[in-house]
Amino acid sequence: MSLNRRSFVQRILLALGATGAPASLRAKQPGPVSNQAGAASPAQAEPAAGYIRPGTIETIHRSFDVVVVGGGISGTCAAISAARNGARTALVHERSTLGGNSSSEVRLYPEDTCSFSPWIKESGILEEITVEERARNWEPYIEGLMNSHWDLVLYEWVKREKNLSLFLNTTMREVVMRNEAHIQAIHAPQLGTEREFILAAPLFIDATGDGVLGFRAGADFHWGKEVQSEFHEVLAPAEPTTGLMGNTLFFRARDTGHPVTFKKPEWAAEFDTEADLTDRGHGHFECGYWWIEVGTPLHPIKNNEEIRDEALRQLLGVWDHIKNHCTDDSVREKARNFALEFVGFWPYKRESRRILGDYTLTEKDVRDPSLHPDDIAYGAWGIDIHVPGGIHERHIPPYPEPRTDENFKQRGTIPYGIPLRACYSRNVQNLLTAGRPIGASYVAFASSRVLPTGAIVGQGAGAAAALCAKYNCAPKTVAADHAGELQQMLLRQDASIPGVENADPDDLARRAQVTASSESALRFPESETFHKATLALGQVFPVATDHVDGVELLLQSSSAQARQVTLSLRRVEHAWDLRPSPVIAKATATVQAGYKGYVPFALHARTRPGSLYFASIDAQPELAWAMFSDIDGRPSQVPVGSTAADLPPGGFWRPFTRGRSLVLRVSPEQRPYTAQNVVRGTNRPDRWTNIFVSDPAQSLPAWIELRFPSPVQCNQVQITFDTDTSRRIALPLFHYPECVKRYEVAIAQGGGWKTIAAEDNNYFRRRVHRFDSVTTNRLRIHVLETNGAAEARIFEVRVYNEKAEA
Repeated sequence: MSLNRRSFVQRILLALGATGAPASLRAKQPGPVSNQAGAASPAQAEPAAGYIRPGTIETIHRSFDVVVVGGGISGTCAAISAARNGARTALVHERSTLGGNSSSEVRLYPEDTCSFSPWIKESGILEEITVEERARNWEPYIEGLMNSHWDLVLYEWVKREKNLSLFLNTTMREVVMRNEAHIQAIHAPQLGTEREFILAAPLFIDATGDGVLGFRAGADFHWGKEVQSEFHEVLAPAEPTTGLMGNTLFFRARDTGHPVTFKKPEWAAEFDTEADLTDRGHGHFECGYWWIEVGTPLHPIKNNEEIRDEALRQLLGVWDHIKNHCTDDSVREKARNFALEFVGFWPYKRESRRILGDYTLTEKDVRDPSLHPDDIAYGAWGIDIHVPGGIHERHIPPYPEPRTDENFKQRGTIPYGIPLRACYSRNVQNLLTAGRPIGASYVAFASSRVLPTGAIVGQGAGAAAALCAKYNCAPKTVAADHAGELQQMLLRQDASIPGVENADPDDLARRAQVTASSESALRFPESETFHKATLALGQVFPVATDHVDGVELLLQSSSAQARQVTLSLRRVEHAWDLRPSPVIAKATATVQAGYKGYVPFALHARTRPGSLYFASIDAQPELAWAMFSDIDGRPSQVPVGSTAADLPPGGFWRPFTRGRSLVLRVSPEQRPYTAQNVVRGTNRPDRWTNIFVSDPAQSLPAWIELRFPSPVQCNQVQITFDTDTSRRIALPLFHYPECVKRYEVAIAQGGGWKTIAAEDNNYFRRRVHRFDSVTTNRLRIHVLETNGAAEARIFEVRVYNEKAEA
């Protein structure tokens, strides 16, 4: 038996106090240990003599560059990212399916951060996975309706990485420390194989959700809520409190086609009246509810089993209410034919230890963000703090919704950068973090904890681990000395980082002049739906000229008399960042009583070409501004890079999300979707539109052409198409219609065009084409067909001449 295995058995014997083992394995009975309160435990009866037979468990030693512990969405993305960037990576996950909270075992899809900010849908590895899952899955993307297609795509994406070894059903039990600042290895038994793995590496990533690896390695961490004075946070409690968010179980109900009765088990909870489910809507019951949440006073980690039991009790009580006690007859009638098909047994967790790094995200970071030099990802969810006690607090709404008029001023966020310094341990030098355990105050954690944010942080942490392996250094050295290289790696791999643009010296496309067969003008689609100006309203739009003569708003008046309306114009930095800036022009117009139509405002404003501007009017309840809304499944018509918003109390503009725009016309005509945008440096709207859009009035095919100042040698072209960065579509068997489906890449040769790459059935955002090296001074992308849109859309083109691998 190996020394490591002997040590493992000895520790077990020590814990059990066994005295009847063979002499070589016998361990001394331990003395009293302290309980949680610090008092000595009462003496226990001497256990029966016994021993554990050696040699029944096979011990396997493996070494890697990076070991990722936790195969939720953040750990999966971290492991794929590290492997793609050349690191030999292990992914250790204690369940049989990947995805963690997002797996079919729990059934929480990655949340829709697009409901908080426009143009912010996460890209990179998460985008690949979600797009493929939608293309395959016959059910809609709704939490609780999760099925195994998601699990299968995650599994496939992991298994196809040649540098990645997957250990499912494998639980990290112990951490071996080289010294107090460095992890040496983990011990991880595997269910069903009679094996224990000892996995060693110079770098580890804690993606366990609970911060288990960091905790067992002795990493500094925060738990629970800090008081206001610690980080000067308005939403933090003034005095210490123990109230925490809870864990949730989902269910799935199916229409059987005939009446099905439900008899509540005796042990299930009772919900006799609607007052027992205050502000917990239950008319749509096919997929369960996030608010079946059990927490305080139970500990989210230590009492996970008790929470599961209690959540089951509450879940079955809720189902009994729907079937037998709901006073809304239409709900009970609809539920007559429904029966439970699935009930979760592994709770969806919210709380976590938060491993402290060299930077801690706080309320200011997520509410009033600034750029960090080592940002690797971003967050966009609101500050989402649930009521402690969850469903036990029956007569209290389950949480303050961040986007309501009264809450947005404190709980709304602006997309914010997450620095690498918040994603590693400050005292365990070879430990990175991804997902819930990153370094954040409780208030900031209430935003950063969601799955999509964890996924893109995971991609960033995995890339950082690969750089640590490349330079044989600690994560904090990457943050200090290689942050720029890390950011450029991530951008090339379709990540987005607010404020960071392509500066890759190897990208040949950055030197090219780009032209196109046609280019779209700025057009806001019209609508017969009008949004009342009970709050101030505004619309961001891109300006390509050095002046704006005026704008026209499509307004409707319900007033019996003429109304004066003043329009203000100011420049904004980002499509999603509407913090106050100076007004550069104002104009006043009169809206006649009962009028419906365009109202002109003469501005005569000097503007900065290639910038975003915001036109707004003050609140006037008797006026309404026409609002267009995209329809799921159809091509988006909202102009790329435009953002509509209103102004609730508190002074912070609140974006309208999921494909909505207010209707206006701009003079002179703007053309912000030129071909040159594809080499501008970013792959989504931010400070500019950053997209080429062909003229929809001219039928496809369309093309863009990159003309280099001198002939270049290249063997790789990377294209980023549009899969609607402003909406996450939930439809089944779905391809984003904006995405280019059929295209060819060609080079100028001998007076004509030679095709070097082609695709007939694309639905992915990012495509990389590799080919034998060619020399040319012109390169064209011919768009032959989309997945439904009338126009071609391309965010970015990169061209490389990659060196052959040794």
